[in-house]
Order: sequence, then C-alpha cells, then structure tokens
Amino acid sequence: MGKPVEGPTVESRSCLQAMLSQQMASTVRALLLAFVVTMLSCRLSGALKSMAGEIAAIWLANAVLLGQMLVAAPRQRDWVLAGGIAGNLAANLLGENLAVSLSYTFANTIEVLIAFAFAPRLDAIAELFRPKALVRFLAGGVILAPLVSGALATTLLRGQLNGQPLPNFANWFVADALSLAVFTPAAVVIWSGEALNLLRADGRLKNIGLLLLVCVVTTGVFGQSRFPLLYWALLPIVLLAFQADIAGVLVGLLLCLAIAVSFTMRGIGPLWMFPYPNMGSRIFSLQLFFLAALGIALPISVTQVSRRRLVGLLREGERRYRILAENATDIVMSVALDGRLTYVSPRVKTVMLRDPDDLIGAYLPDLVMVDDRDALAAAIEKLATGASEVSQVSRFRRSDGQVLWLETYLRPVIDPYSGQPETLTATTRDITARKAAEQRLADERLELQGLAFRDGLTGLFNRRHFDRELELQWRQLAGGDGLGFTAVVMIDVDAYKNYNDHYGHQHGDECLRTIARTIATSARRPTDIVARYGGEEFALILRDTDLQGAHVVAERIRRAVEALHVPHLASNEGVVTVSLGVAAQQPRQGGDAHSLVAAADRALYLAKRRGRNQTCVAGSDDAGPGPLD
Repeated sequence: MGKPVEGPTVESRSCLQAMLSQQMASTVRALLLAFVVTMLSCRLSGALKSMAGEIAAIWLANAVLLGQMLVAAPRQRDWVLAGGIAGNLAANLLGENLAVSLSYTFANTIEVLIAFAFAPRLDAIAELFRPKALVRFLAGGVILAPLVSGALATTLLRGQLNGQPLPNFANWFVADALSLAVFTPAAVVIWSGEALNLLRADGRLKNIGLLLLVCVVTTGVFGQSRFPLLYWALLPIVLLAFQADIAGVLVGLLLCLAIAVSFTMRGIGPLWMFPYPNMGSRIFSLQLFFLAALGIALPISVTQVSRRRLVGLLREGERRYRILAENATDIVMSVALDGRLTYVSPRVKTVMLRDPDDLIGAYLPDLVMVDDRDALAAAIEKLATGASEVSQVSRFRRSDGQVLWLETYLRPVIDPYSGQPETLTATTRDITARKAAEQRLADERLELQGLAFRDGLTGLFNRRHFDRELELQWRQLAGGDGLGFTAVVMIDVDAYKNYNDHYGHQHGDECLRTIARTIATSARRPTDIVARYGGEEFALILRDTDLQGAHVVAERIRRAVEALHVPHLASNEGVVTVSLGVAAQQPRQGGDAHSLVAAADRALYLAKRRGRNQTCVAGSDDAGPGPLD
C-alpha cells in the first residue's frame, strides 16, 4: 500500500499563488488610490490657501487619508499610509522646494498617525459616534493631532512662512482641526461604501429627492449676495437628518459645502455681505458654519437611527414571538403571579382540544388532573417568591377521554426597575409519547435481562443486539423529521484465517479479544454500540453521526489496531491490521437499517480489494460482493 503524498498538492499551490496574487493586486490598488486621492486633495486644499501666512484655511488631505486608513483592511493600512505620504510629498513638490515639501509632509503624516491612534477601527460610520469613541476621537484626533503637527510645521518652516509663528500656528491648528472634524466622517462614509446605500431600492427616490433639495436650497442661498440667508441652508440639512441615516446627512453636508465654497470663492454668497479682511477669513467662517451644521444634524440623525433601530427591533421581536408562539409544537402561555392565564397560544387547540380564548382567566393548576394540581400550584408559588425556573410534569384528561402527560416549564419575567417578578411565562409540552417510550424501554430492559445479548469471547454486544439497536434507532429517526444521521462501521481482521493457521486458534481468540478491547476504547461515546458481528468481523453503530464523523472514528480504530503491533508473520503487513467500511444515512434519503449495513459491507469489501488496512466509505465505488479474507 502506497504512502500518502506529503506537502501541498499542485492544486493547493495554485490556489495559494492565486490568493497571494489577488492580495498583492488589492494592496497595490489601495496604495495607488491613496497616492492619487491624497495628491489631488492636497492640490485642492492648496488652491484654498490663505494668502496671509500661506496656511491653508481648509485642508482636506489629512481627513481623506485618515478616513481611508480607518476602513482599510489591517494588512493594507501601512500601504495606504505609504501611498498617502507619497501623494502628499508629490503634491507639495509641485509648488515648493524639497526641504519645505518634506517639512509639510512630515507634519501631515504625524497628524494622521496621531489621529489614527485615537480613532476607532470602523466598519460603519455609526461606530464613530458612540460616546466613548467620539470623545476619544475629538480629544486625540481633532485637538491633539493638529496641535502637534502645527507645532512641528511652524518649527520646521521657521523663516519660510510669512508672518509671525504664533498666527501661523493658530491658522494651521484651526484649519486642520475643523477639517478633521468635518471631513473625516464624510471620508469614512465614502471609503466604506455606505454612501452607495443611499441608492438602495427601498429608499432611493426619497434620498435622491432630499439631496436634490439640499442642492437647490444651498444654490439659492449662496447664489446671491443681496439677502443674509445663510442659515436657511440648515433647513434641508435638518430635514435630511430626520429622514435619512448618518451617511445621507454627511453626503448632504458635502454637497452643501461644495456648492457654498464654489460660490464663495467666486465672490458670490451671503458671506460677501460682511466686511471680512480676506478670503481665508470667509472660508474659515464657512467652516465654522458647517461645523455648527454638523453639530446640529448629526445628533438628530444618530437619535433617529437609534429610534428606528429600536422600533425595528421591537416590531421584529413581536413578530418573531408571535410566529414562534403560534407555530411552536409547545403550548406557550403568559401567566399572572396568581396563576391566572393571560395568553394561550393556538397550539392548545391541537394538543388539549381547548379553545385559547376560553382559557383566558382560568387558573392554570385547575386544568390538570386533581392529583397533580397541588404540585403545579406549588411550582407557581416558588416562582413568585424568587425561584428562577421550575418544571412540573402533570396529567391532563382531554374531552375525548385520552390522558396526556404534560411537562410545563415556568420562568418569571422580571421588572427591570424593581427587580421583582411581574408575570410568568409557561411552555407546556406533550410528553405522552416520551412517557410511553420510557415505559417501553423499561420493559425491554427487563426482557433483555433474560436474553444472552453479549458475545462470550469478547464481551461485546452480539449480532442480535446490534440488529435490534440499529432497527430501533432507525425507527426513532424516521418517526421524527428524518434529518438525523445514523452511521454503521463494519470491521474485519485482515488475513485472520492465515493468522489462525499460523499461530493456532487459542492465539487467534486472544487476538480477537485484544482487537475488541481496542475498538471499544476507540468508540468513546456512551451511545456508541460496539458488537462482534460474527467470526473475525465487528460492527459499530454511531448515533447522530454523519459520514465524515464516522470516517474519523473508523480511522481512529484502524490506527489503534495497527499501533498494537501484534505480530502476524502470515500477513504482508507483518502485524495484525483491520479493514473498515463506513456508511451513514438519513431516513429521509430512503432505504432502511438493512440497506445501511449492506452499504457498509460493500465499503468493507472495497477496502479489502484495495489492499487491506484502510477505510473506505459507502458510495466511493461499487465494491460488489467478494471474499473478506
């Protein structure tokens, strides 16, 4: 028998190479995207530089790069940062010398790294607005990061910037802090793809209409310079906050900001009605305006999203409860602390032949037979005085005269404010069939005491017990939903006739006893049935075990027998080995217990024909009948 090939196969190596190539391509795309977007946002920010001191009044690049890093896969974050650094440096080199460009790039990189350290790792924008995460991001990302980067920039660029260091530092800090606060959430929405959710079919028209309204109103407000209508631009943003999610609000704010900046830079808009000293001051005021808009709209949106989520959860919870209660095989009831029924599921009509409405207000113990009422009443009283859960088995006589065995589980519903039980829930299950099965099992045990169901040589179960147990398990599975598996493993000692001829029958018997002990030890679960099927052949029944699980057990047995190293000079292996056939089946697949054994037998024949000392599973080939030895 050949040894298995070790190491990866050609197919696995090809799959690994393809996966690595895909990961590499994804990483390169992320790096290039970070490079291009950072360079473009740097150039756009540079176009908005304040002429006094040459510090940008609005700096997009750091917020855009930070947003991409927050949503990037962990293995790509370093590459995204590298692409951002390269894009920042390339943009600066287009207008500055190398020393100045390196200084700007270094300060911006430090700012992004500090902000990233304080920001949460995001899968959705809502995670940024959790109280602890938001406070941490504002303190570290919006305040500390611009302070450090501003100090670095003004120190490194001393003599290169116009004006005094302190005003330059203040301009840098304010521009970067406001930009990080305003644009980082918007960048996260875009990089994470949440902005595309606005185009989902269930809310597409509403979202598009609201965003168009934002654009129209913002154009109307900033497209004229005669009337001070600045705060009218807030109205559609607030409406958007009530009607859309956080992503919609942020997209609306971006559209509003783009329109406002476009008109303001061209000398149009309500901000031109006031005597600002320069363009940088107007852009700064515009940033403050949109920061205020963000502060107004986002709390509303977060509250609305939470409210909609809670309402959805309540509706879904009620719907699921109704579905479970009305379609469960158990009777579901709500019970007052005094034992009176307040709700009964429709299942009671099938099980107890009673109408649910007729039972409302009834005392639960009065429904069962007289001898069982006190015990059920005592169980209810235990829950009212602090017990966490009780169960009680009672008998109920139906209108057709049949006596049912009912098992009732009762649990208290605790008031969250007082901590005391306010009502009880009860689930009642018909266990009449289980009680009958328990009685039948007890009777069968008494019957088996008078039967010889053990093999005299090995002490294992004999074939009679094996056939009986397999048939019983199969009927139990078929009587349910038919989805459970039963597995059979057939085992045969290889070249056992040659062993007997060579060593004698006494050694042959001892060999069988040794193998029997090994098989019994390898079948570890109490529910596993191990039997001597006949001669040198053994069999196992593995309850609730599919084909894969049965194969694992079979291989464990084969290796354990081989590891005994029982000498067998009349065998090609030199030691005693076994061959195994495995079959597993669900009753819903058809067939019966006998067909399951036959399938395992065919697999055993196949293992013999393939060279012995191996395990074959049913269905791997058409073995056909053949000699076992």
